[in-house]
Amino acid sequence: MEKNGGEWKKSAERAFLPSIADLIDILTIDQIKEVLLTDKKSIYAEEMKKLEHDIDLIIEENKVQLSARKIRMIIVLAQMNLHIWKCKDKMQEESERYAEYLTLAHQLNGIRNQIKNMLLDEFGEANKASKKTNDNTDDLEGWLISI
Repeated sequence: MEKNGGEWKKSAERAFLPSIADLIDILTIDQIKEVLLTDKKSIYAEEMKKLEHDIDLIIEENKVQLSARKIRMIIVLAQMNLHIWKCKDKMQEESERYAEYLTLAHQLNGIRNQIKNMLLDEFGEANKASKKTNDNTDDLEGWLISI
């Protein structure tokens, strides 16, 4: 995207180089930040426009078809990011339970990485270098995702 007199216009060049799974992940995190960190709302909104641009380019270039499965994966990714965010908040608020929340955040991050790997497969971007290896949930119970 290029800035043209205060407006972003589409260009064929990506602003970011991460995989589509990482771009979607960053987009979901920025969306959380836009809602929860209102003092920097405009910064996150601006970055999300750039992320949307890059995601749109990848979708167009790869002729990606939207499916309910992809939508669910993105929803789960956003949910995991919000739960991880809440765990980090609780780690600060309840220092006596810090280790418990840290473990849960690590386990949820394992689910998050599993979903990102699934997105890589769905979007045809999976390769050894792009796959997340930290996808262990360490026997996390009650968080079975049916995708």
